[in-house]
Amino acid sequence: MEGAEFAPGIDEHPGHDQAPDRDLHPWAREMYRRGFNFNGGERNKLFLGTGSELVDVSDFSEANSPLDGRGLVAADFDDDGDVDLFVHNIQRERHHLFRNEVNPGAGGFVSLSLFSEAREPIGATVYVTPEGAGAPTAQVLSRGSGYASCQPNSLVFGLGEAKSARVSVRWPYGAVEDFGVLAGGSRARLMEGSGKAELRPRARCASLADPLPPGLKLALGARVPVLLFEGSDGGRHRLDPEAITKDGPVTIEVWASYCRPCVEKFPELIRRHGEGERIIALSVDMPSERARAERLLLGAGVSFPNFFLVMDDEGNETGFDTMIDLMRLPIPTELTLHPGGILGGVRTGRAER
Repeated sequence: MEGAEFAPGIDEHPGHDQAPDRDLHPWAREMYRRGFNFNGGERNKLFLGTGSELVDVSDFSEANSPLDGRGLVAADFDDDGDVDLFVHNIQRERHHLFRNEVNPGAGGFVSLSLFSEAREPIGATVYVTPEGAGAPTAQVLSRGSGYASCQPNSLVFGLGEAKSARVSVRWPYGAVEDFGVLAGGSRARLMEGSGKAELRPRARCASLADPLPPGLKLALGARVPVLLFEGSDGGRHRLDPEAITKDGPVTIEVWASYCRPCVEKFPELIRRHGEGERIIALSVDMPSERARAERLLLGAGVSFPNFFLVMDDEGNETGFDTMIDLMRLPIPTELTLHPGGILGGVRTGRAER
């Protein structure tokens, strides 16, 4: 590493008795020995363009990660017409795939892939002009636009309110080629010299699923164990997920009285319960806060059953802690139990607006 300095006393040519780290640079070995790593503490940032300014949405999008991102791939991974982000993080090889849902289901786009018989047309510039309104936009096929990153050969253009757009390409050797007008929602291959866009169907790929929340110890499709709860009277109740789901799905709502989004979600839960959905509330309040939780339930008019997490004499969770880690699970979280006691769905966050 250019410019790096060796710490005093570090052997630059370690012997074979240091086999576990003999492939590491001496500077790196000393860094690890002192308990440091390569994480520079620089969190990722994500900005959303509004047309007139860039808005920092790092926290809102959860892109603000401490895992020290390195490579970035911007591509339409689910082929739905918008660009998703894959971030390679250096820490523990934990990577992030961010699904773009800024404008879900919109058809105002064209997705274009460039090809040439001679070689890959890196450096080609694609011009897209929305029909009827809007200024032309351009993108360059670069295949690499960031540190340790490689981009696909597909370029996605938003069309706004336009229903179609004219497409042309300036190829790397300077020739300009017109590919005519494409309808919004088109996915096309542009072959140099053909003068005609070859339309392709949407790729048959699975949609990008929502990630499971941290702290959930069971995967979707797993059988939920028998759970032990406490009622308002302090009595203990065994809840057999297989037994309670014989007549259909059951929703378990994990909440706490100190969680404002949890309390704000009560009207939605009451509405869903009134429409026939079977709901069980599970409060994670400490015993000293249970009276407050019950007052909130009563004041909100909650009629579905509520139970409390069981605590042993040392204050540790029993029963339900085989399913979740309360120190990491965000609340409110609702767990949908399907027939057979199978975990069929997970939803976290505030009430639907």
